[in-house]
Formats: sequence, structure tokens, C-alpha cells
Amino acid sequence: MNHPSKKKHKNPLMPEDDVVDERHLVDLEESLEISFEDRASVYWIENKSFIVGCIIVLLFVVVGYQSMRIFKDRAEMAFQAEYAKADTNGALAEFATANSGKELGGFAALSTADAAYTDEDYAKALEFYNLAAGALTEPALAGRAQLGQAFALYQTGSTDEGLAKLNAITADTSLAVAARAEAAYHLAVEADTTGNTAEFEAFAAQINESPLSGQWQQRLAYYQQQGQ
Repeated sequence: MNHPSKKKHKNPLMPEDDVVDERHLVDLEESLEISFEDRASVYWIENKSFIVGCIIVLLFVVVGYQSMRIFKDRAEMAFQAEYAKADTNGALAEFATANSGKELGGFAALSTADAAYTDEDYAKALEFYNLAAGALTEPALAGRAQLGQAFALYQTGSTDEGLAKLNAITADTSLAVAARAEAAYHLAVEADTTGNTAEFEAFAAQINESPLSGQWQQRLAYYQQQGQ
């Protein structure tokens, strides 16, 4: 028996016989490339002002930073030139007073104080050692300034204050070892002179414990030999 053939229902959304037109197919990689370029182009168009603004701000920051460095370097060079001029003209005391809060001003004060101490002008020496101690932060220079304070106090008649300052120096670990050893040496001699054996031994031990106190270890050994 022959059956009538069934009608094939056509999909109105598809071409006849579901034929695919390959002319409209696009390579996948090419599609992705185009898609990325399009997205980048759209992003640039939409954010152009913001991106350009960020670049300009960054340039200003970089240029500003470099300008500050150049200005700081030039200012430092000019300041050093002022110091050299004051040193040449014998005006370090004035320079130190005018720049008492600065490191170079502190160094000028230390030089002025040393010169005054050599000339036995202990009051002036104490004044400028005080300035130097307030400005210098480098351990060796700060130690020198504070030792100067102690000796100038001692020489101006403030013996107890001078000895107290030396004691403070021996206990200050922020200062250079050499400065602390020098203070300990003078305190050891003072203790020996007054017959305080316990203090002498304590300060002598502090000096001998440090490998960086060679000069003061030798002086202490010589002092002990002289006393025998």
C-alpha cells in the first residue's frame, strides 16, 4: 500500500532547505580582533578627557618633584657657600647664631666653641657648645658638643653640673662610643682622685668593655701605671 507522502513543514525563520549561506561567515579570530579594537576605540572616545587629564596631572607631579629636588640642591649649595664665606671672614659665630636650628649652623657653633675654649673664653665656649648640642644629630659630633658642654661647665665653676653632664653622656647610647668612653675616663679619674674605688672600677670597666674605646683604654692603662 502506498502511503501519501507527508508534507514537510517549513520553518519560516530559516531559508528553504535550511541552506546556510557561507558568504556571511566571518573568521572567529578576525571577529575577536575587530571586537577588541572596537571596544578600545569606544573606551578611548568615552574616557579621552579623563585619560588625558590623568597624564597631565602625572606630568605635573613628576616635573614638580624634579623641580623641588633641583631647588633643594641649589639651596643647599648656596647655604654651604654662605658657611664657607663666613668661615673665611671669621664670622662663624654670627653664622651659627643665625642658623642655630640647622646642622651646618650647629657645626659652625661647634667650631666657634672649640676656638673659644682654646682661648680660655669658657663662657663663650659654653654658649656655643649649647647651640651645637641643640642642632647636631650625628653621633660623633653630638658627642663632641656635649663633652664640650661638660668641660665648659666645669671650667666656669659649675663642677657638679659638669660631672652630671659627663654621667649623662656615659649613659646615652645614641652618642658615639668614643664620646661615652672619654666621659667615662674623666669620671674614672675624678673617682680615683676622690678615693671612690667602686666608681673608678665601674667607669674603667665601661671603657674596657668596648672594642671601639682603644684610645681611652690606653690612656686609662697609662693612668693606672702612673699611679702605681
